[in-house]
Amino acid sequence: MNNPYKIDGPALISFSGGRTSAFMLRQILDAHGGTLPDDIHVVFANTGKEMPETLDFVQECSDRWNVPVVWLEWRDAPAPKKGFPDQRFEIVNHNSAARNGEPFKALIDKREYLPNPISRICTADLKVKTMQRFMKNKYPEAKTKDGWGNVVGLRYDEMHRVSRLHGDNDLRMGCECHYTPLADAKVTKLTVKAYWDAAEFDLRLENVNGVTPLGNCDLCYLKGAATIAGIIRDRPELAEWWAEAEAEAEARASKPGGAMFRKDRPSYRRMIDNSKSQGDLLADMPDDNTIPCMCTD
Repeated sequence: MNNPYKIDGPALISFSGGRTSAFMLRQILDAHGGTLPDDIHVVFANTGKEMPETLDFVQECSDRWNVPVVWLEWRDAPAPKKGFPDQRFEIVNHNSAARNGEPFKALIDKREYLPNPISRICTADLKVKTMQRFMKNKYPEAKTKDGWGNVVGLRYDEMHRVSRLHGDNDLRMGCECHYTPLADAKVTKLTVKAYWDAAEFDLRLENVNGVTPLGNCDLCYLKGAATIAGIIRDRPELAEWWAEAEAEAEARASKPGGAMFRKDRPSYRRMIDNSKSQGDLLADMPDDNTIPCMCTD
C-alpha cells in the first residue's frame, strides 16, 4: 500500500501554522526519514493577522524538527514581464514577519474594497497566489504535464472540501495536482487532537474538541457567529483592526453602510461596543458555522 505521506517533488507543503497542517508536516517528514528532499518546500504565508502564538508555533516546529520553513508575505508590486521573476511577495522570517495586519491592509488599500464571503481576496492573494508565485519563481520551467504539487492539510472529515480542491488545479501557475494526504490516510480532527494532547509541545491556543477558535486570522469574518462573539467578549482589542478597516472602507464607499466584511452581521465596531457594555453580541447575529476557505487549520 502506498504511503500517502510520501510526496514526489517538486512540491509545496502549505503550512498554515495550525495543528492539522503541523501534524501533516510531521507525518511527511517521517515518511521521508526525517529530512525532506530539496525540491519539497514548506511554506507559511503570513497575513499579519495571525496570533503571535501561531507565529511562535511555526518557528518551534521548524526548530524542533529541523525543517526549513519559508515565510512569505504579499507585496504590492507590478506584474512581472515575461522571463523575469515575480516580485509580488517577500521572504521574511519569525523576527521580521508582520504582526499588525500590514500585508492585509495593503491589499485592501490596493483593491479599495473589503474581502467578503463571496470575494475572498485575502485568501486568494495573501496566501494561495503568493505561494504559487514562490513556486513559479523556483520552477519557471514547470509546464502542465510536469508541474509542481501543492500539499494541503485537508482531513478525512472535510471530504467536501477535498472534492472541491481536486477539481480546482491551477495549471496556469504550473501547479499540476493537489495532494491531500490526511484525507487519504483517513485522519480526522480527533486524530490530530490526540496527537497534540500527547506531544512534547503544542500550539499555545485553546483547543476545543479539535478546533482552534483563534487559529488562522484572529477574527476572520468567515468564522462562525458564536466564535466571533466569544473572542470579542474575551479579547475586544483584537477587533480594533477589523473595525478600523471597515471605517476606512466606509469613508471611501460610494454609499453609506456598504463597507463591511459581512452584511449579515453587525459591524466590528458595534460588536466591540456591545462587548464593553455587556450587551448580547448574538442578539442580531445568525447562529451559523465557520465558512471553510483555503486557510486550513
